[in-house]
Amino acid sequence: MQDLAAELTLVTVTYNSAEVLGGHIDSLRSTASAPLPRWLIVDNASTDETDCLLSKYGQDVELIKNAENCGFGSACNIGIAASKTRYVLILNPDTELSESAIQQLLAELKAHDAAIAGPALEPAVDQNIEAADWLVGAVLLFDKEKMDPIGYFDEQFFLYREDVDICKCANDAGLKVIHCRNVSIPHVGAGSTERTTSVNEFIHFHKGRSFVLYARKHNLPPNVVEKYIDDNRRRKFIALLTFGQSRYLRARAKLKGVESVLLESNRME
Repeated sequence: MQDLAAELTLVTVTYNSAEVLGGHIDSLRSTASAPLPRWLIVDNASTDETDCLLSKYGQDVELIKNAENCGFGSACNIGIAASKTRYVLILNPDTELSESAIQQLLAELKAHDAAIAGPALEPAVDQNIEAADWLVGAVLLFDKEKMDPIGYFDEQFFLYREDVDICKCANDAGLKVIHCRNVSIPHVGAGSTERTTSVNEFIHFHKGRSFVLYARKHNLPPNVVEKYIDDNRRRKFIALLTFGQSRYLRARAKLKGVESVLLESNRME
């Protein structure tokens, strides 16, 4: 991995991810045949055992500890700004890495002259490499030389839609965004914190909020947001009739997220 160490930085964003973070780091360490690239762990003020866990890895990783949870995109930007290499790989802590997969993803990015590349997020792969409107933010490889002029994650998105937004911005600027389905970096999912009721409500609040922020930023027709509101009002009503408490809470949280954006807009007018 000598060449990777010279031209690539890894950035993993964490929030109460100690349960999966060790496996994430070990998955690459166990497959590496050469020194690891510089590996930045940008932590959003975790309150679990993340700090203690990382202390066991010595110089293999560097911890950047945020004083508060600043959101996924903002934490990614901190890691990207701290990197000194041309290429940066953004990672969720619940992904399984290998030296060969990272090398192949970087090779495809270069071969296709792309600005952003993402792999298959499941073990099964095919040989297709295709242009993509957007890629899931669990694993994103950036060419900073191409991306620096347009910027990175829009920090108004605290959680969700930041990956859709950055890919759209790249595509709109004439840059290539590619989905490398011939490369597998499996994503387990839901590895950032325990899914309690309050956590689920927080997540769906930001899903609703980010949906509206994205629609407004990219001038989507007003009926797109109206339909989103109507759909979630209907889900909320049906959940009440069928005693679907979790579905009710998800729909209610999304509507609260939408409302938060509308209220902010009204205050600014």
